[in-house]
Amino acid sequence: MARTALSVQAVAPTGMWPVLTAAAAAGHMFANTERGMFIFVRNAHTAPVTVTIPSTLNRDGLLLAARVVTVPNGTDRLIGPVLGENHNQLSGVDVGNTYIDYSVVTAISVAVLRV
Repeated sequence: MARTALSVQAVAPTGMWPVLTAAAAAGHMFANTERGMFIFVRNAHTAPVTVTIPSTLNRDGLLLAARVVTVPNGTDRLIGPVLGENHNQLSGVDVGNTYIDYSVVTAISVAVLRV
């Protein structure tokens, strides 16, 4: 199953509320082209969800650990900043995109924000 691409939403100086998308079982990806990218996660499930942002940064043979954030049930989390140089895919059809994975997708929604 292919990942679902998320559109990046710009945070306006006058304020905004993100348009949330249901979490996808195969995960999401977004074009991470600049600094100031954040992932907003809303957990309306009855259990915590683990959100994983895989790393692709490799220095001297050492891979940076994935960013793993637990979002308790009934709460929201703003994760970031998520840097492209640490998380973007380096090859293949998804080059330049950052992946987002979820331990559970039921009642989970997400948005990608640029500030």
